Amino acid sequence: MPVSLARPLVAAQSSRGNGASDWHPGALVAENDPELLRLIVEALTRDGFIVSEARNAEELIEIAYCTRREDNSPPALVVSDVHLPGRDGLSALDELQQTLAGAVILVISAFPDDAVLAEAARVGAAGVLGKPFELDELRTTALNLVRR
Repeated sequence: MPVSLARPLVAAQSSRGNGASDWHPGALVAENDPELLRLIVEALTRDGFIVSEARNAEELIEIAYCTRREDNSPPALVVSDVHLPGRDGLSALDELQQTLAGAVILVISAFPDDAVLAEAARVGAAGVLGKPFELDELRTTALNLVRR
């Protein structure tokens, strides 16, 4: 299933405040595939998120700590692949549970088996998306989870 970039999900955004332009939550995306990372970042940016990118688990941890220190709040959304170079995304999320308290965590995985689902739930993930996925599915899921 190809991943494509579609128009912003304006209806989902407009339910916040006076419109989408008033809503700019932080998001942190960890994905080692540069093209998929670019597409996810562009999609979330179009939907009003201010996005930071990580290409591996160590960058995910570093950016999460830096983001937390700037204004003492975590990003509203963290999207992380399970399989990242050097260390898997779930172990990084496990380490970051306290730092990311309050953030919505969405895990993406090419192999979302029962073990991945259980570990994702244990580290506080609100959802798991199996790859391949449509960007609109990721966007809708992310917006719905953050708006809860």
